[in-house]
Amino acid sequence: MKSPNGLKPHQSSLIVATAATVIGFLIPGVQRALLPLQYLNTHLHELSHAMTAILTGAQVERIVVNSNGSGETPVAGGILLLIASAGYVGASMFGAGMIYASRTERGARGMLWALTCLLTFSMIVWVRGDSVGEIAGIGWIVVLAMFATTLKGKPLLFCTQFIGIQQCLNSLTSLLTLVQLSMSTEVHSDATILYDATGIPPVIWALGWSGFSLGLVLWTLRKSWAPAPGRGG
Repeated sequence: MKSPNGLKPHQSSLIVATAATVIGFLIPGVQRALLPLQYLNTHLHELSHAMTAILTGAQVERIVVNSNGSGETPVAGGILLLIASAGYVGASMFGAGMIYASRTERGARGMLWALTCLLTFSMIVWVRGDSVGEIAGIGWIVVLAMFATTLKGKPLLFCTQFIGIQQCLNSLTSLLTLVQLSMSTEVHSDATILYDATGIPPVIWALGWSGFSLGLVLWTLRKSWAPAPGRGG
């Protein structure tokens, strides 16, 4: 059954829930309630840095996820351009994978377990420092495993796609802050790291990552929500 706008009920609910969280991230008082989603995104953001560092021959010192939702991953060596860009791009790709896999229950459950295993590996090998960030990582391992074990049908698809969209759109909800920070080359960020290495203004990197994230989530939703061949939806 579809609503008048052509979307299925769980798809319409997903859009409403996503819009509400995007607005919430822009309201200081509501931001604190949404910090758990920020923690997950930061864990995946920093994990993307670490995985890219290893793939490009670098050594990863540690991953730190701070209580305010920020994070850092000190590395030595590797290909700086790829490592510094991997945070936003990697988190968006994790999100897109969750959205696309959620075309079926089996795919959604498989992605949740895959994410659980990756976070567990990261917590054991790399995550150190802030106790709040460590607790958040353990909490998300428990939540994702619980979702994968207990949810079925539309609730499973909804939760998996909602979490996936949040990973993609975090680049956009962070854009205003990142662009403001990028106006100053004195503030440490992925964008300023690449500015120092390439001379390309930080704001260009910030806009590029956000554009990639938005395009990826729209493309993935279009593909994952398209009716199967020979079916009317």
